[in-house]
Parts: sequence; C-alpha cells; structure tokens
Amino acid sequence: MNSKSTNHPHKSVTFLRSIKGIIVRLRSLKRYKGDPEKPSIMHLAVTDNCNMACAFCLYKNDNKNYKILDVAKACSMIKEIDSPVVLLSGGEPLLSGDILETTRKIVHFCRESGKITGVLTNGITLQKVLMNNYHEFRPGSRFFFQISIDGLKENHDRLRGSFDLITKNIRFAKEAGHLIYTNTVVSRNNIDVIQEIVNFISGFSDRIYLNPILNAEVKLDEKGLKYLGDYIINHQEFRVGNSVNFGKFLKGERKLKCMFHSLISVTPTGKIKFPCYCYGEGAEYVDSFQEFIKKVHEHKKIFEERSDPQCSHCYTHCLHEADVYANFYWNEILEQIKRPGCLYEKYVAPLLKIAH
Repeated sequence: MNSKSTNHPHKSVTFLRSIKGIIVRLRSLKRYKGDPEKPSIMHLAVTDNCNMACAFCLYKNDNKNYKILDVAKACSMIKEIDSPVVLLSGGEPLLSGDILETTRKIVHFCRESGKITGVLTNGITLQKVLMNNYHEFRPGSRFFFQISIDGLKENHDRLRGSFDLITKNIRFAKEAGHLIYTNTVVSRNNIDVIQEIVNFISGFSDRIYLNPILNAEVKLDEKGLKYLGDYIINHQEFRVGNSVNFGKFLKGERKLKCMFHSLISVTPTGKIKFPCYCYGEGAEYVDSFQEFIKKVHEHKKIFEERSDPQCSHCYTHCLHEADVYANFYWNEILEQIKRPGCLYEKYVAPLLKIAH
C-alpha cells in the first residue's frame, strides 16, 4: 500500500469509522442513576487565569497569582472517578504557554481513555489554537468545544465583550469540522429576545443550552422562568440542549431534585469543590473523591431538595438534568419522539457531519 492510500483511506472506510463513532458516542450517553459514586460528569478547572473579566464570573482571579492544575493529579482523578464525560474549563484553558500545554495533555489522556471530552472556552484564542493543528484537538464525535454566547452583540459585549472575534473564531472551528456547543445565560435582560438569540446561535451551534442566571439582581422571576420553560419545551427543533422535562421543571410542572453529586468539580489546586461548582460562600474543598462521597452522604438531602439558602434560586441546568436522566429518562425519550425530527437533529445529525 502506498503512502497516499495510507494517509487517505477509502471513503467507505471513513464512512464506517464515522458510523462506529456515532454508535459509540450514543451508547456513552447513559442516564444518571443517582449514584453519587458514579458521577456522570467530571469538571476540571485547568487554571483560574483568564483573558476576560466578566463581572458575574464564579472564578475571579487577579491573574498574577494564578494556579494550573497538575497533569498527573488530574489524570489520576479522571481514572479513579471514571465519569463518561470530562469537561475542561478555567479561567481560560486555551491560554498560551503552560496552560495550553496542560490542557492538551489532559485532553489527550481523556480521548485515549475513551471519554466524551469537552473544552469550555471563551473562544478568544480558539482560532489561533486550532491553526496549530494540535492532534489532541482534532475533530471527533466524542470531542467538542463549548462557548458562552449571552445574547446578540450589544448584550454579549456588555456582559463579556469581544462578540465579533468570538463568533468569528467559532465559525472557524465549525468549518474545521468541530462539534460546537453553546451556553446562553438567560436573565431579565435577554429573555425578551431569546428567539432572536437562538436564531443566530443555531447557525453554528450543534447544541444550545439555555441556563437561567444564578442568584443575580437580574435573575428571572416566576413569570420569566415559566416563559423560558415553555420556550425550551416548544423549540427543541433548534437543537436546544435542555430536556423537555427541565422545561417542565422551570414551569413548575415537574419536581426535579438537584443532583449536585452527578457532577464532580475539581479546582486548579486539585481539590474537589463541595457541594457543587456554583456554590459560593461557605463552599468546602476536599482532597479526595472518598471525602467528597462521605460529605455527599452526610448532606445529601439538604442539597438535593435545595433547602440551603444559596440553592433556593438556583436552576443550574446540568444539576437538575441529571434527575431527568435518573428518573424520567423514558418520559424524555417519548417527549422527543413526539417532536418529529428532534431526536435526529439533536443526537444524530451533528455526528454525521464529522469523522470519528
């Protein structure tokens, strides 16, 4: 076999590899069983350094005394905890130098271990990084970039900035064959134009998550939550990542527990944050997974039922979606089937467009 045929396999081989990747990817989307010892998502903060200064950021730092996650420590925890999904974030995990090298090494370990791997980035350096053609960041059905887009240009720039640069970089990544997931924080400032926002984002996003803002002055009131819930239920065809049952939860039609233990959040120091990544004052930082599990069992009910004052107005989608998959999985499948094309558009079509 000559080098040309070695480097460029027959189209049928490429197609079969893609189908295999799709099947493996879909089989990995196992519902959360509610077992704290088997979390569905592991969230690693590679660093607390960032090239943005968002006012509402949970991980503010002076960017002078920043930390970087130890690669060996991270890989050891990934292997021990064994979540099917690993998310890398910051700060900003795609900053140049040691931070980028750390991200690359951890992504490589995750992909070699068969994890669904996501890099959560603000998108400012995304094109620059991808132009280096790093093997770790090659497109694949089990790898994605997730970027926050909190509205159209005016609103996004007021909250974060660099809208034009970020969207240009996202389109570059999309054209390079990458899966792109987006997260939009929904508040009173942008709820009225949510359809315009989704219309824009759907031009490049394979999965659009709409997440109510957490405990801020502009948080949604009961009417706003119901409006957002209704939107999620009735606009699944836009590849909205939130489940129909989460929409029902926002409308007050479905009682969901907060499965805070479904997502393990590791800080740049290598500690696990308890109870969850969005818990602020009073959060604890434990040294091991065993300590985390012990604390979960000691305080499980108070956080699952959102009895703690900090949890009373928290609607973080990933922590409630876990209860959907634990207790309402088949109902969610039926809800999706009732919406022609949604299952295909959300779970199959994006994967058909990329090589494994």
